[in-house]
Order: sequence, then structure tokens, then C-alpha cells
Amino acid sequence: MRRCIWVLGVLLSALPGCAAGSAYSGDMFAQAPAMEPPAGDKDTIVDLPEGSESVKEEEGRSVARATSTTTPKKAGEVRRKVVYTGWFTVDVYEIREAQQKLVALAEGMGGYMQETSGPVVVVRVPAEKFEQIEPELKKLGRVDDTQTRIQATDITARFVDTELRLKTKKKYLQTLTRMLEQAGTLKDKLEVQKEIARLVEEIESLEGQLRLMSQQVALATVTVTFRLAHSGPKRTFRLPWDWLDALGIENLIR
Repeated sequence: MRRCIWVLGVLLSALPGCAAGSAYSGDMFAQAPAMEPPAGDKDTIVDLPEGSESVKEEEGRSVARATSTTTPKKAGEVRRKVVYTGWFTVDVYEIREAQQKLVALAEGMGGYMQETSGPVVVVRVPAEKFEQIEPELKKLGRVDDTQTRIQATDITARFVDTELRLKTKKKYLQTLTRMLEQAGTLKDKLEVQKEIARLVEEIESLEGQLRLMSQQVALATVTVTFRLAHSGPKRTFRLPWDWLDALGIENLIR
């Protein structure tokens, strides 16, 4: 049984189908102590129970199927995975009221408020409605264009690579499960169970990464900093009386 697990590790590290090469497939046994095979058996192919293919054939087909379902034949067929993020600064007369209107705006679009801290509000809105945010903010106050920043991050390659690694590891888990059913001694079963437990952790981690990336793509992040209107850029004109100018025309018309 120890020989079986060792051969699986060697074969998995040599798989040609993973997008990132052996750097991803080889990490499956990075934490397990190296197990040397008996002399003269380094090229042995371990046979599974009757009706099953060898581990090498099983893993090879696993990667081939995963590649065919994840990577399309033409690059143009890939649906891009883009994460949108925006930062805005808006001058308003009533910060609290403007914050409430922004939250209502995000909820009306199908999003939600993620957090608020002082004059800063962070909301999440559907990515397809991200372009509507700036025009709506201009209805709340004066948007400071010098502080506006938009970022679009393409994570397509990372998403596809993670998806491929997940499919390959799930197929390998099925192979280990069949080996566990055929394990003869208690020691053999414990060794396979240990490897299965570690593999399950890796699978759950990859699934979590995919969920996070999917959420980031689906919902854009918008950070808005509100400022009182009179704290914006200095006026280019002066009122005829110093005391009136010091008070500020913005406060007079409120």
C-alpha cells in the first residue's frame, strides 16, 4: 500500500495537463514524508481492482477531461472574469443624508452596504450596473474628479487554473477512495485515510477560492468618501465683505 501511494505521488507530479505545471500537482505530497519504493520497483504500475485502470491511466484521463471542459479550443470563447473597483470623493452639504441615499441606491440596484466608517461608505453593486454609480453620485453632490479612481482586474487565468486544479484533485480523491475500499491491513487503511483527509482540505480550500472570486466578479466594490461642500476646493471669488466671505456662501444658502 505504501508503494501505491508513492507511485500516485510520482505520477501526479508528472501530469502534463495542469495550467501551472508540476508546481501545482506536486504540492499534493509536499507535506507528506518521502517514501522510497523497494529496490527495482520504481517503474512499477500499481493495478487497481479488476475492472479499473491503472493509476497512471486514471490520472491521465482525469486531467484530459478537466482540460477539455475548462479550456475552450479558442481563446475568444473564454468568458472573461473581471473584478471592478471604484473610489470616489463627493462634496455634499449633509453627509449623513448623502450616506443614507447611497445605501438606498446600492440596495435598489440589488447590492448592499459592506461597511461604513465616518464619512466613508463602502457598497457592493452588481457588476453590470457599475457604470451607473458615478452618474448617480453626481446627483448627490459634486464629484471630485481628481480623487476618482476606477480599477478593472482581469482574474480569468487564475479562475480557470483554480477550477482545473479542483477537478483534478476531485478525480484523484475518487481513486484514493477506491484504494481505501481495497486496503487489506489496518496500516494500509490509515495511510490512505491520512492522504484522503489532506486532499479533502485542499479541495475545500480551492472551492472557497472559487466562491470568493465568483463573488468579487459578480459584485463590484464602490468606496465613497463624503466631504462637506465648504471643505472642497477654494473658491475663485470673494464676497464684498470680509466677515461675510469668512462665513462662506455655501453656509448662507443652506
